[in-house]
Amino acid sequence: MQISRIHRTNQKFLQLNTLLLFSLLQISLLCLSGCAPVSIVEKPVNGILPVSDSANLPDVIKLLLAQSNAQYLKNNLSGAIVTLERAIRINPRYAEVWSSMAQVYLKQGHLEQAKQHAKRSNSMVRDNLQLKTFNDKIINSDLSISPHSQELIGE
Repeated sequence: MQISRIHRTNQKFLQLNTLLLFSLLQISLLCLSGCAPVSIVEKPVNGILPVSDSANLPDVIKLLLAQSNAQYLKNNLSGAIVTLERAIRINPRYAEVWSSMAQVYLKQGHLEQAKQHAKRSNSMVRDNLQLKTFNDKIINSDLSISPHSQELIGE
């Protein structure tokens, strides 16, 4: 009886800790964007990726992609890399994040890193043919730098 009560108390404690941790994560993500909500753009114009994100991306990953896109557009490439690395630490299984990293590295002139990230993205692409095509152009590229992703894919 006593062990059962202790077990229930521990479960409630763990549930509260999980809820608190999730709340802190949400607050910190808002503060990263200046404590203002970030609008999530389906298909950025002159942004990192010229293709739409998959519908199955969680909100936290969409938020980080939007933040990195804003940093990219302001030419804050190192900030964009840090934000995308944060998204990868949360969940490394989203091809859009790896493609975004590839494009930022390409713009920085780091062709080999860009190719590695594009290959990693392709290993995760399921049904997004546009994203796979975008990655393939980076992988097969001889360019050392591309100021805009649209130039890379010939748009």
